Amino acid sequence: MRRIGLVMTFILALVVSPCVSWGKTLRETQLMANDSVVSTENKEKQVHFEFHPSLGLTFGDSNASGERVTSLQWLGTVNSDFDYIGKKFDLSWTLFMQYGESKVKGQDAQKMQDAFIFSVTPSIPVIKVPKIRLFLETTAETSFGKGTIDDKPTGFLDPVFLYQTLFLGQKHYSYQKEDKTTWELTYGLGYAFQQTLNKKFETLDIAGNNSSFESGFSGIFEVNINSQITETISFTLNVKAVALSRENLFEDFDASRRSILVRSGLFFKKVGVEYNYHQVHDPNMYTNNLVDQSIMLTLKF
Repeated sequence: MRRIGLVMTFILALVVSPCVSWGKTLRETQLMANDSVVSTENKEKQVHFEFHPSLGLTFGDSNASGERVTSLQWLGTVNSDFDYIGKKFDLSWTLFMQYGESKVKGQDAQKMQDAFIFSVTPSIPVIKVPKIRLFLETTAETSFGKGTIDDKPTGFLDPVFLYQTLFLGQKHYSYQKEDKTTWELTYGLGYAFQQTLNKKFETLDIAGNNSSFESGFSGIFEVNINSQITETISFTLNVKAVALSRENLFEDFDASRRSILVRSGLFFKKVGVEYNYHQVHDPNMYTNNLVDQSIMLTLKF
């Protein structure tokens, strides 16, 4: 992936994927708006909250290789989103947690997937025509369990990738009657400050210098869709792409950090199929792209 355009094309292709959720609003009447910048004189404040923990298990027992092998793989995820929409101020936060292990009888358990991503984004309207908002996003990314990155040991909060980006963009959303379908779309361009907080894990940039603090241009694209198709069938889709350049953007485009997080699920009552995809390109931390993806039969709570 060598161009941001390819990233955006990939995201748009995934928007048609299936997805789960429930939501609540303080207003019972139907609200559909192109942007929260529109006149709010007669509009009540809106609160929308979703929280989706789920657990997936895969058990195997086989002697096809001539030796009986028993294995267990499990994956737990938590997807949570909160939105407050007021007359002059909006606030949203998102939380994604994922951890999974694979255990083969007679062997130590191996970590399969591990991610913790938390974002807080307040915004205010600054231009009415065209409708432009000013966003300030703060995001922290780390892992839960012990592991390695390029043979360097890692752990919880070691390292933590943290960025703050101030960007101009638009926020579109629709909350329909009885919350059968809701969607949000946010995108914009700005400037970001990036920090890598670590205890023992050392991050180096392309030139071999410590990369604990960097800055550069930023691009944000996020879409969330939640629908209760029938009384028993529901789906959700969450896609977020972030591009963060470094000071040497025009000298080496691949030195930039790009990430994509896709979360989707299709459920019948409490049982369903979930797909999660997480890709990070950051040569300061990974020699190769970090790619985690899974599709599992899960139970939601």
